Amino acid sequence: MKPSRTPLLPLLLALALSTAAHAAPDARFNIQVFRPSGAPQDLVMVTQSRPLSHLSVSAGPYFSYSLNPLSLVPKDGDLGSISLVGNRLQLDVMATVGLFDWFEVGVDMPLVLLQGGQNLEVIGTEGPVESFALGDLRLMGKVAIPGFRRSAEGHGWGASLTLNVSFPTGVQEAFAGDGELTWAPGLVLDYRFESGILLAFNGGFWKRPDVIFSGVQLGDMAPFGLGTEVPLLRGSGVTALGMVNGAFGLKKAPGQERQIPAELLIGLRWYSSLGLTFTFGGGLGCGCSLASPNLSFFTSILWVPAKTREWEAIERFKEPPEPPPPPVDPDFDGVIGERDRCPDLAGPVENSGCPDTDADSDGVVDRIDKCPDVPQGKRGRDGCPLARTSGNKIVILEQVNFATDQDVILSESYPVLEEVARVMEENPKMDRILIEGHTDSRASDQYNLDLSKRRAASVKRFLIETGVAAERVCSQGYGRSMPLADNATEEGMALNRRVEFTIQPPVDGPRPPCPDDVEAASKKKGGKRPAPKSPAPPKKKP
Repeated sequence: MKPSRTPLLPLLLALALSTAAHAAPDARFNIQVFRPSGAPQDLVMVTQSRPLSHLSVSAGPYFSYSLNPLSLVPKDGDLGSISLVGNRLQLDVMATVGLFDWFEVGVDMPLVLLQGGQNLEVIGTEGPVESFALGDLRLMGKVAIPGFRRSAEGHGWGASLTLNVSFPTGVQEAFAGDGELTWAPGLVLDYRFESGILLAFNGGFWKRPDVIFSGVQLGDMAPFGLGTEVPLLRGSGVTALGMVNGAFGLKKAPGQERQIPAELLIGLRWYSSLGLTFTFGGGLGCGCSLASPNLSFFTSILWVPAKTREWEAIERFKEPPEPPPPPVDPDFDGVIGERDRCPDLAGPVENSGCPDTDADSDGVVDRIDKCPDVPQGKRGRDGCPLARTSGNKIVILEQVNFATDQDVILSESYPVLEEVARVMEENPKMDRILIEGHTDSRASDQYNLDLSKRRAASVKRFLIETGVAAERVCSQGYGRSMPLADNATEEGMALNRRVEFTIQPPVDGPRPPCPDDVEAASKKKGGKRPAPKSPAPPKKKP
């Protein structure tokens, strides 16, 4: 009788299933971190908020190269890291169209042109990764948020909503696809400065299938990006780019480090007038994930047909901003337009916007200095000294005051006369002055003439006592014969009651005697004198 083999069959089947299960490879996923945007003014991996202009098209290739985009580090660490994908060269063929200046729709067809790595036996497959593979087709959409839609030539804040949908067209075994439909809504917030500088922030959610690869759980992620564009040679269309982009893993196994594939990228861009936008650059990965390359490079050529609205927008962007109009008040002194005679120098309104000057350095600005060429001194007023020369006169600011109907000088007038003495001392070439006494019309001619003579003589004595040489001063009274104003008013009479100082012209030879000296000598001899008359006034220099 044949021995029965029935009890061995279940044992062999269980062994075969166990061996097959142990040899089954891990589920694979799309390791490509580089997912560019197809609009010419987007910041490669970071999107700007402004959609492409209406009915404008952008198309072209993006080439990217990454070093060690997928590496494993064994737990024992003796063998070092294992580069499952040691390098990858990928082409993204992209096209984008704008609608109504509000919407943007684009498509990206990724192709892995070349990749290689070590044997995949550590994950259950013999041989290296497939060299050429098709990636997941990606559709991109953008819509501006009402109230935050920035025009092509505008500046300021902008915001939009985005949506990326990837279809499972890629070869999952070659780490070029996720094997399922994935989608990623997002938000873009940016600010364009008048200088052309752009700052942009992207954030959102990325729905991905749950995968456990080499003991690491992968799944949904939160992508993020922060980028900037800075014009270098704006007129030539040359700008610098910088960005940080990545994704924050939302799922992880207990005790597992969170996966955060991220890169720091920098680049240069040239907006040519032919409608071609050239971009190239590179960067480093952070090493925070299985799928974070150590080093990456990228370059692209995006074409926008000439004479389209987007081409015109880029050409306007290349134009330097118009200089601001000159300020209405460039020196900020409150004097505007033609009224400002010194538009580049601040000055008071009273001086027509020009700085105040002080020609005689007496502390009184020229616009209110009644004597801009003569310092006023300690006792002056309105920029004028109490006494100064003007033509053939020593002009005094304040009248010499006397006691009523007397020739007694009031003490309040001492400073004025002291200033007259100072002027004579500072002008030694001033040969002689005539002190003239004048009165108003009240009282008789004889009374006024006598009073004016006595008052002029009192002033003469004061000057001599102050230090003026006696031969340099003469006095003469004129009574009421030479009024300056109408004696019918109090103001006029106050002006007519005065003392004047007339500078006598120099003479050759001995000085003639003063009129008061002649009269005094005549009185001393007892001679008769004719009735007093008002003497003729001295001739004044023109």
